[in-house]
Amino acid sequence: MNTLPQSKIKLWVVLLVVLPVFLGCKTVPITDRHVSEKGGFWEQDQNIDSHFYHNAYDEDETIGLMYASNSGVLLNGSPTKYVTKIDNHSFVSTAPRSSARIEFKSGSKDCLVQVNEFYFGNAYVDTADCHYQIDTIHAVIHAKNAILHVNTLQQQTTVTVLNGVIKIMLQKNPTESIDLSETREVVVTHEAISRPRILKLDEIHQRLRWRENHVFYEKVIDWNKVAAVAATVAIIAAAILAPRTMRGGRIHGGRHGWR
Repeated sequence: MNTLPQSKIKLWVVLLVVLPVFLGCKTVPITDRHVSEKGGFWEQDQNIDSHFYHNAYDEDETIGLMYASNSGVLLNGSPTKYVTKIDNHSFVSTAPRSSARIEFKSGSKDCLVQVNEFYFGNAYVDTADCHYQIDTIHAVIHAKNAILHVNTLQQQTTVTVLNGVIKIMLQKNPTESIDLSETREVVVTHEAISRPRILKLDEIHQRLRWRENHVFYEKVIDWNKVAAVAATVAIIAAAILAPRTMRGGRIHGGRHGWR
């Protein structure tokens, strides 16, 4: 009996399992960017440089996934794919007309995510269950179980709370602080924190409009395509791996062929 080597059989088994899923992957836009896991997420607008640290992981460990709107997003100085892992102490830079979204792992119930060197631009933050510390030129922001928007310019940082309660401290004088609740906004300069102002709904939408200019993508599995590819691979594998027991007859023309 003529049989295939064991190594070839194993190869076809691997192809039967892996190939359909690989070929069944497709890239689609993220349709709901308000969904947050326990670690929360950070989205930054164009022309921003930020540094990220997660206390639950070592320096070279992965702290989450980063989604890039286009090739203008740099991770530690190098262009990235649409979706890539981000390690602790990473720097993320966005060029004009580009944006980045980082979804953090929680790691522990006492997780702390620190965002440093955020000196210019817009950021949208959903902290989920993690504690976030965001440093700008003017303010130090502490938030947990909150959603907020931060805009920082050379002269001031504007902080808007969409959900929850956060603490804002003056960068040069941490003893000066304020607790800010949802639908309220403050302006922080080098010298002072303004009195909170209640925002109207259209004002909040105006703050977030920049997010509409950027689209992020993710890899998903098209199960219909997976099933079709799996069926094709299975047919080919069955034909190749089938026992070759018949030798002779009209097909093979052996000495004792079938009559």
